[in-house]
Amino acid sequence: MKSLLTLCILLLVISACSEAEKSKEEIQSFELQNIPVDKKIKKALSADYLKSIGLDKSALSYLTSYYKKRNYQPRWIDKSALTVEGEKLKKALQETFVLGIPRDRIKYGTTKNFIQDELWLTATSSKIINDLQNGIIDYEGKKKKKVDFVSADQLDDLFNFNDSIDIRQQFMKFGPIDTNYMVICRGLIEFTDTYPMDTSTFEVQSIRYDSMAIEKAQIALVSKGYLKEGIKDSLGVTNALKVFQEHNGLKPDGVIGKYTSQALNESTVRKVERAILALDKIRSQRIYPEKYIRINIPEYKLRLIVNHIVKSDHNIVVGKYANQTPELESKLRKIVVYPYWNVPYSISSKEILPALKRDPGYLALHDYKLLKKGEEVDPLTVDWKKVRQNAFPYRVQQQPGPRNSLGIIKFDFYNEHSVYFHDTPSKGLFSADVRAYSHGCMRTQHPVDLAKAILDLDSIPYRRNVVISDTLDSLLARNTNIEVRLIETVPIYIDYVTVARVNQRMVTYLDIYGRDEEYLKIMRE
Repeated sequence: MKSLLTLCILLLVISACSEAEKSKEEIQSFELQNIPVDKKIKKALSADYLKSIGLDKSALSYLTSYYKKRNYQPRWIDKSALTVEGEKLKKALQETFVLGIPRDRIKYGTTKNFIQDELWLTATSSKIINDLQNGIIDYEGKKKKKVDFVSADQLDDLFNFNDSIDIRQQFMKFGPIDTNYMVICRGLIEFTDTYPMDTSTFEVQSIRYDSMAIEKAQIALVSKGYLKEGIKDSLGVTNALKVFQEHNGLKPDGVIGKYTSQALNESTVRKVERAILALDKIRSQRIYPEKYIRINIPEYKLRLIVNHIVKSDHNIVVGKYANQTPELESKLRKIVVYPYWNVPYSISSKEILPALKRDPGYLALHDYKLLKKGEEVDPLTVDWKKVRQNAFPYRVQQQPGPRNSLGIIKFDFYNEHSVYFHDTPSKGLFSADVRAYSHGCMRTQHPVDLAKAILDLDSIPYRRNVVISDTLDSLLARNTNIEVRLIETVPIYIDYVTVARVNQRMVTYLDIYGRDEEYLKIMRE
């Protein structure tokens, strides 16, 4: 009885499959009929047919609406084949990562004839344009946005098909009107055209003149397309390494240092993914005001921007990996001339206390004062051997002056992390290519120039508690602590984007804090 039941079920399944195949053949037979192409498209707009070629239910209403407005006239084909424009578009849509869309997010289906291509081109183009306009990742919810179609009204005049214009670049107009976005888009196309999509990772050691490290670097450069296989002369390898370093925001010295080895060890595909993530962050970024300060941590840059024009550009030093500079939004409220530095407890207990145990005169040597409940304490009267790191009862304050760790200018703004940007007496690090050395605050090159640029843009420079006739130079000449409060606060945005524009070129910086991986995992889902 059980065998008979199993046999019946098997026969029903075979029959159903046969009927489905027969139905599929009937659905697709019109493609070969000698009827006008608009009638073929009209017949194709059925749930069964779209399902048979791999398009889901969501495509049915969209494609029906789109082609109904066109009286079922095709967009990408003529009577019997794809047009030249259609062929170009199909090729572009089969490599979505070049357009700034993750490789597996929107796939172009397998097609057998020009009717299927017509429908797939329309559906795929619409989804890609929607992503380019609205972004891929929900950064607050930390999840991927739903794949959707762009409005049917926006699809008709998509491209200006011109042999002199790369069709892939025409997708750029659907993203933000942003110079950085445009440069990264063009850079991504150029990079993927020039270098192979290498998935290999490497283990190049940061030993500058070790023969094994050089050999591994050669293998990595060949794999990434920067060096032709077989070239082993030192000049050829050095030149290839210099180009690679430039592309990765590193000093082009041809030396396999710590950061060059890190860049070599990352696969090319992951670098491309990071470029796509950078584009998506730009798509999802806030609307900037007329005047603002933007800091990009992996680029080690601070910029004062007014009406889309960079008024002041500064190298910065950011937090090291153990003391990472946070991403945040705030408003600059005041500029402090000759600031005090109230040393954070983590620094005073972990770094200054050991120095005091070795030498109680350490504080005087570095212009520090020791305070307890607001009262100054003589460090020579303290038995430092009995003071424990996890029970440090004092506050340490460094006095204003040229030796102060904040230098002579501090830019103050409220944030829960108690970070700010400031001058520094240690100027040497500004010439380094990777500048992650601070405790979290941002040391700023040429801070006086930045302060002057900010004050020049303020409503009434040098106001309130400062005599109006004073200039910043005269305030600095006083050698005393003075706060200059701004009439108009300046919005501050501290971001983390690892691929950026340098002049008119795309540069991939090191992911110094490893923050990209969280979002790359979301993109890969």
